[in-house]
Amino acid sequence: MITQEFKIKGMICSRCLKVLNNELNATGAKVLDIQLGKVVINYRPEKINRSIIEHIIVGNEFEIITSDNEILGEQTKRWIINYIYNSDLNTKLSSYLNSHINKSYSFISDNFSKIFEYTVERYALTIKIERAKELIEMGELNFTEIAYCLGYQNLSALSRQFKQETGDTMKKYKEKRGVRTPLDKIR
Repeated sequence: MITQEFKIKGMICSRCLKVLNNELNATGAKVLDIQLGKVVINYRPEKINRSIIEHIIVGNEFEIITSDNEILGEQTKRWIINYIYNSDLNTKLSSYLNSHINKSYSFISDNFSKIFEYTVERYALTIKIERAKELIEMGELNFTEIAYCLGYQNLSALSRQFKQETGDTMKKYKEKRGVRTPLDKIR
């Protein structure tokens, strides 16, 4: 039996975990640990090999990563998504990342910019806009409540950024149900 760990780019939600877990188990591999960005499996090389495992990972639109900097970049993306979706947004993003990643914000930010060729702040803004689109489509909150939910001091600040990023006003987006980008496709 071989035990192997794979670091994976593009895993951002529980469905990602479920898909990989199911497909890897279907090959006869035993998933020992799976979490966002990582899977550890045990398998018999006479039944399956590394190329089959890699094919399953890549076939599900994930990428295997080996560089420590890329791994840190992917962790940063996941923590930014978590910050926007699951925190009260009262803590500054830089402090939030620093406390969850245990590295200085300048190191995290520099690494992120080198790996993805855009800033942490730019990525966070893009995620916020996608979250705003989702909240608009859900229809449970008015625009002002959405702005406060996303950490804006007022609706006009969100409205300005939303228009700048999407080309539409929030009202127009709501009327026509614009296009959302899956979070794992935001580059």
